[in-house]
Amino acid sequence: MTVTINGTTGIAGTNGSAGTPAVQGEDTNTGIFFPAADTIAFAEGGAEVARFDSSGNLGIGTTSPTAGYRLDVRGQAQIGDGGGNADINFNASNIGRFLIAGTERARIDSSGNLMVGTTSDIGGLGGRVQIASGGSRGIVQSTNANVRMQEYLVSSSTVGFISNNGTATTYATSSDYRLKENVAPMQNALDTVARLNPVTYTWKADGSAGQGFIAHELQAVVPDCVTGEKDAVDAEGNPQYQGVDTSFLVATLVKAIQELTARVAQLEAQ
Repeated sequence: MTVTINGTTGIAGTNGSAGTPAVQGEDTNTGIFFPAADTIAFAEGGAEVARFDSSGNLGIGTTSPTAGYRLDVRGQAQIGDGGGNADINFNASNIGRFLIAGTERARIDSSGNLMVGTTSDIGGLGGRVQIASGGSRGIVQSTNANVRMQEYLVSSSTVGFISNNGTATTYATSSDYRLKENVAPMQNALDTVARLNPVTYTWKADGSAGQGFIAHELQAVVPDCVTGEKDAVDAEGNPQYQGVDTSFLVATLVKAIQELTARVAQLEAQ
């Protein structure tokens, strides 16, 4: 093979290989070679470590950069200032870490969970987005009024949202009539209210006073108000606590007031 070296074309006439690059220094198995048309590859120690493919994509740690990605890095990688102050790195444990001022501020773990302000699964619950504030605020901002700030979907269908009107915030669960059938007037709401057991209590965490309901007791009367099951635990035996949304009591209380008003009106008529 003829190798041409001149001031016009530079070095031409040889493609080389990872073991014997076409362009090399004193180290004969480290340099640049040309494995295919319109492709430039880089070798170190006789092995290819990076290449530009015919589309101009740069692959590091791969001989086949992913189509459509200008930079495709395989294996452990780090992008930053080199001093450990502002970095993004990906390690062999399939974890993406985001560092600012030398401290990890967020990560994406091997399950695809995004964690902000924490480096481990909060409570072992496996949430896709986990934020540990430590007293700091979590902020969701919109530059427009009368928009949905957050929306919650199940299988592409909206089941709830948080919206604003420019001055106030609304927390909404789906209630459109088009989602409902078999609609009928509520009955015996006063009897339901009579079965409720409002209580006062103190919280074990800090001794502060509270008032409301015991979840499983409320569940026995108005199941819609409660999530979870009494005494439930996860696979490791950790408590899976029940939750209460008393907004689902509003309809029952309104109907109870209407029934009571009707009884008062009947007694007054007598």
